[in-house]
Amino acid sequence: MNRSVAWRLGIVGLVLGCAVLGFWLAPRRVVVPALVEPTRHDPPAAAPAPAPRPPDTPSAALPPDLLRLAIAKAARVEKIKRDYDEVRAKAAADYAAAGKSFPGGLNGFLRQLALLEREKRADLAAVLTPLELEDLELRESHAGKTVRSRLGDTAATDEEIRAAFRLLWAHEDRFALTFDLSPAALLERETDRRQMNGGLRAALGDALFARWLEGEGAEYSRMAAVAARQGLPVEAGLQLWQVRSDYSVRRLELNAATGMSAVQRRAANAALVRQTEIRLIGILGAGSVQLERDGALQWLPRR
Repeated sequence: MNRSVAWRLGIVGLVLGCAVLGFWLAPRRVVVPALVEPTRHDPPAAAPAPAPRPPDTPSAALPPDLLRLAIAKAARVEKIKRDYDEVRAKAAADYAAAGKSFPGGLNGFLRQLALLEREKRADLAAVLTPLELEDLELRESHAGKTVRSRLGDTAATDEEIRAAFRLLWAHEDRFALTFDLSPAALLERETDRRQMNGGLRAALGDALFARWLEGEGAEYSRMAAVAARQGLPVEAGLQLWQVRSDYSVRRLELNAATGMSAVQRRAANAALVRQTEIRLIGILGAGSVQLERDGALQWLPRR
């Protein structure tokens, strides 16, 4: 065999070798048989109920007549939203142009926006079923977005999420678009907020309600951290938060009270601080309360 033939045979062998090697190294789809537990006799799990489809995405799998109705409903919903967006934009432009001369000032403008929101909801309710309307508001309203941001990554059930949404929506519908800083108005708002939080805690349970409060800001988280450093359970952090809530409402009651002299008001506030300190000491102990007066408990004035 001459050198040229040997060289050609070597090239052929190399190509064949690469092909074989590529065949064995190529990734393959491996089917792994499912593990079977022959000793278990659990009944098959029920298939989850399908989530209600939002009205703006009708399914092509619907029968033709129902599909046409769904498309018409979705178009109607979009038109209502678009119309109210235009009216709201015009109201905002009118307020910006009028400035201080706008009838009723900022409060008048906010009342106008609140009225528009209620009218929009009434128009949507005339087109959608109650469940469809709630689904839409869960996706698009401020209350719905708040609930999903605070509970969306938790173990909250759909029922719990909807219960939280209804409570928050009712509170925001009443107070979100108001700008009244009078003592009486502040007391009314805080009292309603405390009632809402009581309903949330009852609907969600302590663990989920603690997660909800974490979404409100750092204040609850600081108090929960103090309780955790003491080796206390989650309930202790919630007790601290409850003391804080009760103190806020009672202080607003004193500020809104009529017929009190300045001296009487100062004395009543000092008594409220003492009573609140006693409650805090009952949860954390005197030493911890004093240590946290400039930290997690800074909301409580010093005597």
